[in-house]
This record gives sequence, structure tokens and C-alpha cells, in this order.
Amino acid sequence: MPGDVRIQAENDATELRQWLGLGLAPVRDLVSLLELDLGVRVYVRGLAPSVSGLFAYDDELGACILLNANHPRERRAQTAAHELGHFLATRHKAKILHTDEEYNSREERYANVFGRAFLTPARTVMLRFHEITAGSSHLTRRHVILLAHAFGVSREAMVRRLEELRLTKPDTWDWFVANGGITNTQAREVLGDLFATDTDKHEADQPTTLRLSLLAAEAWRQDLLSEGQLARLLHLDRLGLREILDNVEIERSEADGMPKLAE
Repeated sequence: MPGDVRIQAENDATELRQWLGLGLAPVRDLVSLLELDLGVRVYVRGLAPSVSGLFAYDDELGACILLNANHPRERRAQTAAHELGHFLATRHKAKILHTDEEYNSREERYANVFGRAFLTPARTVMLRFHEITAGSSHLTRRHVILLAHAFGVSREAMVRRLEELRLTKPDTWDWFVANGGITNTQAREVLGDLFATDTDKHEADQPTTLRLSLLAAEAWRQDLLSEGQLARLLHLDRLGLREILDNVEIERSEADGMPKLAE
């Protein structure tokens, strides 16, 4: 719409959060939220370093997002949030997001601001910032690491957001870069066991998404589709399909002793 695209993006991100029931809480697993709450097919694949991700939409098939498994998990979350902005505002325009993207068009500026606002809502960032930095006169690496972990974003993205919200001085991130940066080793020292490994890098060759695997297994269980039909639809060989079905059946058998859902 006409007007300041940044304000629109911030407002839309807040509205979507409310609609999803997130309120002001950090988003812990954006990929699952996209797939299970919004019906977006999300794939994580190894791509060239210069490509962050891709978005495409079809009226019959819905929305698809491709994320680069070679990028850190926090970077993928930022890419996914950016592509979610395209899904809301300009879904009929397929888009490849490059790492050196310059946000010149209104559509790209919107998606960029939307992604930041969705992952790091201003009010929550301000509250968490004042909690973590209470009693301090300087922004330290420890502060940045804890804040970035709380919101599931990169350390750079966190500092840039603090700069944007005027919670720290401009060029703060540039100062950190010029003085050794904020390393993964330092993050491990601060977070300890909370510093999780990135399993998606090792699972990048999975042929289907989480939601699609569940749907395929359910179609097979109800005899709606045969193994051969599913293999053709998913472009899998029988061995690959059987692995997916076996994994779902194992999970189902493990759940047999658990409380049943209400009728």
C-alpha cells in the first residue's frame, strides 16, 4: 500500500504474531510454525553460499520456501522470516534471496523489515535488553550472545536490531567486528549446553518436508495411496519412501501407551 513501507511491515508482523497466538514471545522454531500453522512447504538444502533462499507460490500448491542448509540456523531463520514477508505481501512473485541483496524495491524493504519485526518484536527486545543489561554501563559480548540466543537470531542481526531501536549506539556491530567479533567459542562459553548443534546441516538431503512426510504416511496408512503411487508423487525410490513410512510407524508404535486424544 502507499505510505511508509517500514511501518506497514512492523504492523503486519505484529498482527500476524497475534493471529498465530505468539503475542510477544520469541519464535523458537520458525520452520515448524511455517509448515504446521501456515501450510508452507519448507525445504532445507545445500545451496551455493551466495544464495540464502527462495520463495515461490502457486494457487493450487500453495507456498514453498527453500533455505540454504550451508548457512547457520540463525541465518536460515532470518531468511525464512524474510520470505514469510513475501508470502504475505507479494506472494505471486517468485523470489531468490541472495546474501548480498540490496533492498532497493518496496517489496524487498517490506520483507526485510517484516522479517526483523517478526523475529525480534520491538517491545520484547526492549524488555529483554533492559533485563539482561541491568546494572551495566556497556554492551558486552555476553549481553549480545544471551539476547541473540533468546530470539534465535544471529549476533549481528541482534546488534543491528538494537541499533535500529536506539538501544545502543550506531555502528556498534562494526566496533565488535573491528575488535575480534563475537565467536562461536565465546558463545559456547556463555551458553554451555544451551549452545545446540545444527542438525539440519546433516539432514539437508531429506526428500520431503515434515508436514509432507506425515501426510504421505497417513495416506498410506488409510490405503488412500499405495507405496508405488506415493513414490511416484514424491519422486522417491521405494527404499527412500519405506524409510519415511517406517520412521512414522515407529513413532506411532511408541505412542501406543500414551494417553489418547479426546474424541
